[in-house]
Amino acid sequence: MTWDIVGHEWAVAHLQRNIVAGRDAHAILLSGVAGLGKRLFALRIAQALNCELSPGDPCQSCRSCRRIANSNHPDVRIAGMASQSVGLKEEEAARQKELKIGTVREWQRDIALKPYEAQRRVFILHDAEKLNEEASNAMLKTLEEPPPYASIILVANSAELLPTIVSRCQLYRLRPLARRHVANALVERANLPLEDAHLLAAWSGGRIGWAFRMLEQPDELQTRQDQLDTLIGLATASPAERLRWAEQRSKEYRGGEQQLVFGWLELWQSWWRDVLLVAADTPEAVVNVDRRADLDHSARHYQLPEIYRFASRIGATGTQLRENVNPQLALENLLLHLPRS
Repeated sequence: MTWDIVGHEWAVAHLQRNIVAGRDAHAILLSGVAGLGKRLFALRIAQALNCELSPGDPCQSCRSCRRIANSNHPDVRIAGMASQSVGLKEEEAARQKELKIGTVREWQRDIALKPYEAQRRVFILHDAEKLNEEASNAMLKTLEEPPPYASIILVANSAELLPTIVSRCQLYRLRPLARRHVANALVERANLPLEDAHLLAAWSGGRIGWAFRMLEQPDELQTRQDQLDTLIGLATASPAERLRWAEQRSKEYRGGEQQLVFGWLELWQSWWRDVLLVAADTPEAVVNVDRRADLDHSARHYQLPEIYRFASRIGATGTQLRENVNPQLALENLLLHLPRS
């Protein structure tokens, strides 16, 4: 097969069979955590539906496949948070939290038009989990009565959409890959040295798309390491330093950089999860494999129950932020419960 998708073979095989047999669904929902490669997968589906040489198995070389890959095919429309933010000032774009009905309507505007040159019109909507109520209802009407020549692909970081939307889609829940599969792909496709591939695979948490993106953006990897240094240092920081960290994250959150703050929390939770694994003498699944000395040190200085409680509290803090709790109070409260060695 020429889908060029690492992992998710079951989904590729199912889609390919349906397309070849003419049973392709009018609506498809790709769900899974960010970084699994869903964006590429959606493009491959569009190519498979419209490949000029081998429908169901995109050749990657015909005019249709190339144009879809380059995002300039007239019969493939793509929308999402990125397109919604085009033309906005940086601060205003950062404050965008949901997909609005105007974005969906603009995306749907030409769904009634027949294909210009392809076999099917394909409409890809990223960030579908961020549809607000109005946009969800507009989407539902389209899913209830789609044109026979149109395929709608919703891409979401979770399947937490309106149940009526999910029920009208062919749902593919994509999962993180085994660490060895990510490492093998990095070695084979990116010529990465084996040791570096295993390290990046461990950090990826099975998110193959994230791993390949980091190869193109090494500065993000350095930022990750710097953030982890800061988070580990909070354990021995003074109360003033901890409160200053909370204040800085709160300013970022209020300034529209919510995902940056959630990134801090996710990284911190992964660290304490690793500490828990080492303390429980089950280090095989540790993510931060390059920090084993620090993990061993922390595991010796904390009790298992308090490690577990604090890791859980980090997750609860993320939930509180999503429920619009005052960010500075939520973060300061979290730091007040940081275990003492």
